[in-house]
Amino acid sequence: MPPSKSSLINLKNLSVKTVGSLFSKTLELKKNFNQYQRSAGVYHSGYKGTAALLFLEPSTRTRFSFEAACSRAGYHPLILDGIAGTSLEKGETIEDTIFNIEAMRPLFFVIRSDDQFDMQQMVEKISVPIINAGWGKRGHPTQALLDAVTIFEKRGDLAKQNILFIGDIKHSRVVSSHIELAATTGSPLAFCAPENFLPEQITSGVKVFRKLEEALDWATVIMALRVQKERHGVDAWFSVEDYRKNFGINLDRVQKLNPDSLLMHPGPINYGVEIESEILTDPRCVILKQVENGVFLREALIRNLFDGDL
Repeated sequence: MPPSKSSLINLKNLSVKTVGSLFSKTLELKKNFNQYQRSAGVYHSGYKGTAALLFLEPSTRTRFSFEAACSRAGYHPLILDGIAGTSLEKGETIEDTIFNIEAMRPLFFVIRSDDQFDMQQMVEKISVPIINAGWGKRGHPTQALLDAVTIFEKRGDLAKQNILFIGDIKHSRVVSSHIELAATTGSPLAFCAPENFLPEQITSGVKVFRKLEEALDWATVIMALRVQKERHGVDAWFSVEDYRKNFGINLDRVQKLNPDSLLMHPGPINYGVEIESEILTDPRCVILKQVENGVFLREALIRNLFDGDL
């Protein structure tokens, strides 16, 4: 059965029911997968068709996660990884590339691109769904959803969690999607960052802390963000020493956190900048759980495309 034309470009129109259904399916898939592993069974859904994965920006976790999710759901992933070796090197546009791949009849696209490509407009031009796997600085909906399901799995009601983002908020597509998702889940959000790492306009209702210690006292979930040096101008100020001193997550700061806090990072991590490597051993750190849950969340999302639950 082909999917309904339900793309996932942002999280603005997701209902509470849809989010709840997605989380339930994610955790059910995780439970079933673990049971298959314990019984040495085979976790395979049978071949259902192909999926086109276009990763025009670098990726490790998101790309491998979507590949695994497609395979587990029964869709063979066809992968375009960067422009090297493709007709994009010869001047073909991304749009023409997508039209030509669509002619090969994939059942859906997963696309990661920069801000210059209009993913929303592309949804209107093709007949199959698109899942946003990271769109410049505009959004990364599946990352926000996998973060949220990890929090939900560990702490329950998202509306009762104070989620703090620390770091390069200005350039974070993850934060953009979390802001959209919070409108549905009711999660209180806050920022703590150097002045030039904050967006020019702060979303209504989002707290801003100038001192990290005050922010950590408020938070139940701490989300450190990668300093995206590649998105800063050549003249942008950045001192690793100052950042580490004022905004870095280290053992001293972690020891003062509430025992029920969660420590998170969407990756990749600049160790010795955003966080110290020792943090990974803290029982409150769920960074690798985010990665694990990402596959199940994306599998649930792909399955929901065909169930009409998006």
